Amino acid sequence: MPDSQWSSVEQEIAHQLLAKAYLRETTALMSEVREQSNSITEISQLWALHDYLSSKRYDIDGKYDERDTAPFFTLAKLIKQGWLDLDELAGLSPDKKSKVSALTKMQ
Repeated sequence: MPDSQWSSVEQEIAHQLLAKAYLRETTALMSEVREQSNSITEISQLWALHDYLSSKRYDIDGKYDERDTAPFFTLAKLIKQGWLDLDELAGLSPDKKSKVSALTKMQ
């Protein structure tokens, strides 16, 4: 059975990948919010935007929680959502890349 321990180098790579995905996702969110806010004409739309942002904040804060010492599921989720690409896993051991890749194929 392959070793699932993450070396300090792999942990740093995972940290950098999470930071890259976080920047991509939050940049896209800010762009989306700018676009939505420019079309607000009623207070109900403003409250809907507020609710949407609260939901996104909860989702993003949870998704990028770095307390996970073996972030297989997080990396796979970010790849499935389009914030990372499998090619960006360079530097991780082949068994870890394979495990993340396999998880991206699961529902």
